[in-house]
Amino acid sequence: MAGLESLLNDLANLDAQHDLEGMRRVRQQIVQEHPESEAAVEAIYKLGLDLLFRDRNLVGAVEKFEEAARRKHPFWSGAARTSLGLCYYHQGRLQKALFELRRVAYPQEPNAHSVTALSFLETLFSNEGQRDEVKRVRKDRIGQLEHLVRVSREQQQPTERGYYLYMLGLALKDAGEDGRAKAVLDDAKSHGPDVLGADLFRSIIAAIER
Repeated sequence: MAGLESLLNDLANLDAQHDLEGMRRVRQQIVQEHPESEAAVEAIYKLGLDLLFRDRNLVGAVEKFEEAARRKHPFWSGAARTSLGLCYYHQGRLQKALFELRRVAYPQEPNAHSVTALSFLETLFSNEGQRDEVKRVRKDRIGQLEHLVRVSREQQQPTERGYYLYMLGLALKDAGEDGRAKAVLDDAKSHGPDVLGADLFRSIIAAIER
């Protein structure tokens, strides 16, 4: 049996080589040989993504996401539950989709997963023509993002603050608050590409110009 650290090193090397099939194989090995590890939860979730996006295997992906969600990992189970909600929606299981997304969207403390789940809830309600629910959920998303902006400032996390300012700016644009959105996006832009990273900085510039 291979050691977990060795397998994780193999996974990192395969990722650098963009060897998707090799990464799938190593993740399966992690789950099989180290099933109780935190790395196994991540591996199960990412195997689900692999089944979904590479194989277009929705049923298989749902099984992996359900398994990862059951593990109750503080990070990966939330990611799995969000993906699970979207998969249920595409299977025509609206109520199960809403149930899973709501479980992620309303934790005791807002986090990256919760605001993502709220964004997907907005999309689902919009698709279903439920405008009042769209407005209610958008208000919740804006409130959570404002909280995350405050927390990241207090904890002196400029990269995270810039990201949440960007997400808040987009949410405010969705809400029709263009003036406030511009101020928030300008604040995000002021962190600069060295702090934000080039990709996020370009996204902020594009949002300001839209």
